[in-house]
Order: sequence, then C-alpha cells, then structure tokens
Amino acid sequence: MKKGIQFGAGNIGRGFIGHLLWESGLEIVFVEAREDLVRLLNERGCYPLRLLHREGKEEDLIIDNLRALSTQEEDKVAKEIEEGDVVFTAVGVKNLPAIAPLLAQGLELRLRGSADFLNIFLCENLKDAPQLLKEEIEKYLTPSGKNFLEEKVGLVGTVVARMVPVMGERYGVEDPLFVVAESYHHLPFDAQAVKGEVPKIAGLRAVSNFPAEVERKLFIHNLGHAALAYLGYREGYTYIHEAIKDEKIRKILDGAWEEVSRALLQKHPDLDSQEHEKLVEDLQERFANPLLLDTLERVGREPLRKLAPEDRLIGGANLCLSQGIFPHYIAIVCGAALSYDCPRDEEAVKLQKMIQEKGVEKAMEEICGIKAESRLGQAILSAYENFS
Repeated sequence: MKKGIQFGAGNIGRGFIGHLLWESGLEIVFVEAREDLVRLLNERGCYPLRLLHREGKEEDLIIDNLRALSTQEEDKVAKEIEEGDVVFTAVGVKNLPAIAPLLAQGLELRLRGSADFLNIFLCENLKDAPQLLKEEIEKYLTPSGKNFLEEKVGLVGTVVARMVPVMGERYGVEDPLFVVAESYHHLPFDAQAVKGEVPKIAGLRAVSNFPAEVERKLFIHNLGHAALAYLGYREGYTYIHEAIKDEKIRKILDGAWEEVSRALLQKHPDLDSQEHEKLVEDLQERFANPLLLDTLERVGREPLRKLAPEDRLIGGANLCLSQGIFPHYIAIVCGAALSYDCPRDEEAVKLQKMIQEKGVEKAMEEICGIKAESRLGQAILSAYENFS
C-alpha cells in the first residue's frame, strides 16, 4: 500500500489532504507538533469529517487507515520519509523552517536507500513557499543530499481553495478531532515542479501555468472573500452567506470580479475565458452555502496583511492598473477594509490606531504603498469616507 506523509494535522491537514489521501487508498501518516492531536489520532486510528455540499446535503465520513507521529520523534519521521510515496505540508509558512530538519534527515536516508523520486506538495498560503522550504532544507543536507534534492525531489506549489471553517461549537459536536469542510475537491499543483511520477491521488490537478493559477486564487477567491467580509461588516452581517445575498454588496463584488477577471485574462491569454467564467460562478455558489457558517470576522481578520501591496486587495488593484483597467469597485472594497474596526481583531485595532494618529492618507501610504494623491488613492479615500 502506498503511503502519504502529511505534515500538519490541523484544519487543512485533516479537512482536505487527509480526505484526499484516504479517498485514494493511501495510508496516512500525520506529522504534528501538538502532542494532544498525535495522542488522540493514534488512540482512535481515525477521525470524523463532515463534508458540506452546496445543495444543502451533509455527508459524514470516518477517515481511517492512519497513524500520527510527533515532530519530536525525529528518527521515526525520517524513516517515514525514506519509505513514503508522497509528502504534503499544511503547517503555515512560519513553521516551514521547523520541519526542514526533519525533511532533510529523511531525504538523506532515502538517498542512501532507494534513492527514489519524491514530491513534496506545499499547501501553504505563499507562492514562494517551495523556494523558501528548499533553502531551509539545504541548510541541513550533505553535498550529496543537496544533489539529491535538486535532481530527485519535487518541491511543488499548490493552490488550496477548499474552505474549512473554524469549528467553535457551531455544529453541535464536541470532539477535538471533528472537522467540517466544504466538499470542493480540486487541488491544482505546479506541473513544472514535479520530479518523477506522482501517485494517483483524488483531486490533484496539474496546471502548466501555475503563476496564473496562483493569481487567480488570490485575486478571485481571496479578494472576493475579503470583499464580502469588509462590506458585510459595514452592513452588520455575521456570515459570508448573508453578505453575498445583499444586492448592494453583490453589485460591488461582481464589479470587482469583472475588473480583475479582465486583467487576468489579458495578462494570461492562455487562460480559458469560459472556464474562468464557470470558476467565478462556482465560487459564487460556494460562498453562498449557508451550511459553512463562515463568519465575516474570520475571513476579514488581519486587515493589515490583506491591505499590503502584494496581497489580494491592493495587489488586485495594481494588476488591473497594469492592464490599463481602473479598479473602481476594488477601490471601494479597499476603502471598506481601511474602515474595518472589529474590536476583537488585533490588526484591526492597530489599523484604526494608525489612522487616528497619522491620518488615513498617511496610514494608507504606509500600509498599502498607494500615494494619497494618485487616482487610485483618491478613489480609496473617497470610499473610506463613505464607510466612516
């Protein structure tokens, strides 16, 4: 039986990758830093997963055929990497350096053993995650290990779009292993980064123009999600599915999507326009799924990060400008984001303090890299005044 190693047994690890590996008949080996999760997974040998389908159906599964190792069990983790058929990570970008020594130790064993190809799929929210992990792993490799990494190890970027809402007590199940996820089943990956062959795994979809896929995720999915969060917050809603039903919000969302879609299709002419249109329509239905109970507060958290120059909002606006398209509707979303003042969000509190102390023009320039006197800056400031 083929074996998949999953670094990280959190929401994405259990709620998405674990599901795909289980569905594909692979043995699952979780590698996790939290000792309580490791203990529970080993005691039970399974965990419950509830899939939420758009048509209102709930599907309860038991994901089994698994084991778990602590990140402290270095020798055992290395042995699994030596013998494994595929590796996934879903640990968060900031934790990639922590797992690099474990991967390096396993690769050294693999080099001295079978020396087979191995692909490591990174399910992290950063387009440069493969290069970051490569540089970290190299710190712990011998010269022959570095050659093996270069020649036979694929560090493969992915685009994770399955929504796995924070549990809380909203689903009436008191079980620390229970996870809820939408049923969205696709995991695009960078076909150019693969080395050798990849085991047949449900949901994996090879993409030749991976940078375009990354931008589409950031500027369609993430930008749209943020738009609903910040606009919905201004209207007093609690959940994403409530916000998308509001006609005024929906007009702005559709306008922002139309702007950035035109920019993406102009920049990447190899993207299929009809397929792209279907993707946006599909995303509308997914956001409107009331079963997800995805809160605006969760989606809108960390506004400083989401207003950064390269992130979903300002990045999307700048993409439009680079293609000769003025982002009128995206500017409205940016104004709503600047006005986001949720008292339970540390970054929102910091954002409002910056605006209070420095003025919104200076704060916008520092956070977004947008000059107040520019056309885009003026549009964002105008929208901000309307929301304040």
